Amino acid sequence: MAEKGLTPVSVHPVFLNQHLSAGESGTSNAVDLREAAQRGLFSLSVSVAIGTAGTAGTTVLTYSGCSKVDGTYVTPSSAIAIGTMGTNCSRNIITFEPELMPFIKIIATQTGTGTAGKDSKVTAELIVQ
Repeated sequence: MAEKGLTPVSVHPVFLNQHLSAGESGTSNAVDLREAAQRGLFSLSVSVAIGTAGTAGTTVLTYSGCSKVDGTYVTPSSAIAIGTMGTNCSRNIITFEPELMPFIKIIATQTGTGTAGKDSKVTAELIVQ
């Protein structure tokens, strides 16, 4: 068993009331995983709330990565979506296993077209150990 403090859990805010209309995506700033993800454990705490249109729509969460903080971020070919948040304005903690990468960005995409799901508010924190 590891000694206390050797593999702390860290929380990285990635979205705070990110407004998304139908068909839009929001991408977080890069999170540096070089020291934060020592055990390779990842989860995403997510909340999707109703925006001004009176509906939350469906939000799909994915990620991209890069070897440099200011490089070109790509979604790995073997990547699996982190999860999907429905229209019921819920909060969830989703565990996922990304590929090995020093920098990660989280992507929230609002599904639908026209005014369906317009103006959802996404709040999320990346939790790593």
